[in-house]
Amino acid sequence: MFSNFNFKKIRYILEAPLVWLGIVFFRSFKIENASNLAGKLAVFIGKKIAVNKLAMSNLSKALPHLDEYQKNAIIDGMWDNLGRIIGEFPHVCTMSVEEILKHVEVSAESQKNIEDLVAKNQGGIIFSAHFGNWEVGPKVLGNYGVKIKTFYRPLNNPLVEKMTYSMRGIEMIEKGSDGNRKLITALKNKEFVVIMADQKVSDGEPIKFFHDDAFTTTSIAKIALKYNVPLVPGCIFRINKEFKFLLQIEKPLEFDERNSLNSESSKLTLKINQIIERWVSENPEQWFWVHNRWKK
Repeated sequence: MFSNFNFKKIRYILEAPLVWLGIVFFRSFKIENASNLAGKLAVFIGKKIAVNKLAMSNLSKALPHLDEYQKNAIIDGMWDNLGRIIGEFPHVCTMSVEEILKHVEVSAESQKNIEDLVAKNQGGIIFSAHFGNWEVGPKVLGNYGVKIKTFYRPLNNPLVEKMTYSMRGIEMIEKGSDGNRKLITALKNKEFVVIMADQKVSDGEPIKFFHDDAFTTTSIAKIALKYNVPLVPGCIFRINKEFKFLLQIEKPLEFDERNSLNSESSKLTLKINQIIERWVSENPEQWFWVHNRWKK
C-alpha cells in the first residue's frame, strides 16, 4: 500500500513537467499577451475551486462593509492578478533591469526614501506583502543601488522549486535555520532583505489584523531591534490590470530602543499589520486572499 509520502512524491513528479510546459507556453507569447491570457484562465479556473470559498470568507471578515457585487469583483481581480503573475513569470525572469524599469513607476517620495536608505549605508529589512507582481520589486530596487536579497519560503514541490529558483536571477535566502544565519550575515554586511510579512506562521503571536487576531511572526521586528537596522515598508502594486507597476517605499518605522525586546517587537508587529491593512484596503483586488490568514 502506498504511503502518503509516495503519493506526494508521485504528484510532485507529475506536476514538474506540467509547470515546465506552462513556462514554455507563456514564454512563447509577448509578455502583455501572456499576462492577459493567464489572467483570464485564472479567473475561469479559480472561481471553480475550493479555495475560492476561503478567499470570499477572508474578504468578508476583513471588509464586511462590502456588498456581494463588490466582493465578487474583488475576488475576480485577485484571480486575474495571480494568473498574470504566472503568465509574466518566465518573462520577468529573463528581462533585464532596464527592460523592467520601462514598466515600473517610482514616485518622487519613494525615490527620496530609497536614496536616504542607501546614503545611511546600514542595510535593513524591507517588509512587504503579496501584491502586484512581487517578483518585480527586488530587481527594481537593485537599480537604485540597494544591495538586495529576498527571504522566502520554498515551494512544496522540490522539483518545481529547483526549476523556478534557477530562473529568477535574484539572490534568495531560503527560510530555515541556515537561512536565518544568512539573513543575519546579509544585515551585518549592510545589505537589505525583503521579507513577506502577510502570511500566517505557526510560531507567531496573535496580533490584531483587521477585526480579529491573526498569528503573525514577530521575528521580523525582533531582528530589526536586535541588530538596530531600519524596518522599511515596501510594496509593488499593479496598475490597471496591465504589466505596469507602482513601487512604493515608505519611511522606516520608528521604534523605542529603551523598551524590552518582546514588548517593542509586539508593538512593531502591530504597526506592520496596520500598514498591510492599509495596502489591502486600498488595493483589495491585488492581495492574496486565498491564504488562511485568520486560522486559529
